[in-house]
Amino acid sequence: MKKKIPSKDNLPSMLSMDHPAFYQIRVQGRLDQIWSERLAGMSVTTTGGKDILATTMLEGRLQDQAALTGILTTLYDLQLPLLSVECIECIKKFNCPEKAGEED
Repeated sequence: MKKKIPSKDNLPSMLSMDHPAFYQIRVQGRLDQIWSERLAGMSVTTTGGKDILATTMLEGRLQDQAALTGILTTLYDLQLPLLSVECIECIKKFNCPEKAGEED
């Protein structure tokens, strides 16, 4: 059975461009905790091997989508390949499907 994907008409009430939300961002590569302040105070956790074999996860509440864009731009400038971006608050609070078209 397919999970129901929210209609486009329902999205503005679920997630807004100008409201805070909790995000989880994964990148390939190693990022030190010292970058947390530059990345809007997001927690920085690195696992795995050395250098590019490592995976870094950033987690935290961002003020709005503009703040998210700033984080993604910083990661791009650092040449850290993006693996995933997930709005955790949306998934928990509104029971959004984790992946579009995912089947039970």
